[in-house]
Amino acid sequence: MKKLFVISALLLCCCLACKKKQGDVIAEARKTYEKVNKEQKDLTKREVDDISSREKGNITGYYKDEEIKKMSVQHFGDKSRTFTEYYFEDGMLVYMLRQEFVYNKPTTYTQEVATAAGDSVWYDDRKTTLQTSIYYFNDNKLIKWKAAGDKDMAVNTPEFIEKEPMLLAEALLAMKQLKEDQK
Repeated sequence: MKKLFVISALLLCCCLACKKKQGDVIAEARKTYEKVNKEQKDLTKREVDDISSREKGNITGYYKDEEIKKMSVQHFGDKSRTFTEYYFEDGMLVYMLRQEFVYNKPTTYTQEVATAAGDSVWYDDRKTTLQTSIYYFNDNKLIKWKAAGDKDMAVNTPEFIEKEPMLLAEALLAMKQLKEDQK
């Protein structure tokens, strides 16, 4: 019985020691982000139109040999433009940066349209706002989300929990389009 307890305690200690701390995972993700951007000019680049989006968009993949290191997705809509960068280490998503430029009015809402509608406000790119979100992943699991305004999102909220599968699905769909275009 005593042996069983000692073995169990040792196994527990090993498991706890092997589990990465969130701060270490975040630091590693940032290093990957910096390294990939520094070496981007040496990576193989593949570009495709994003056929999955209702908005005009494109996907660019950056590869070292056949392993994806970075993927950039751009969407240009009537109400915003979005730039999303995905960073991978050993085929696993580790870091994601999303910048969304939100317009004050749809781009089609010109001064002429506004005036005809009796409105004094129309699309003005100078009134565009930037909303940046950063996502950190460990083993393709979302572990930290910094939302617009540098707000840390609580891990145990429904919004956080629902976000993970959506982000992973977006990344997989974009990767699939890059692969299919290669064929």
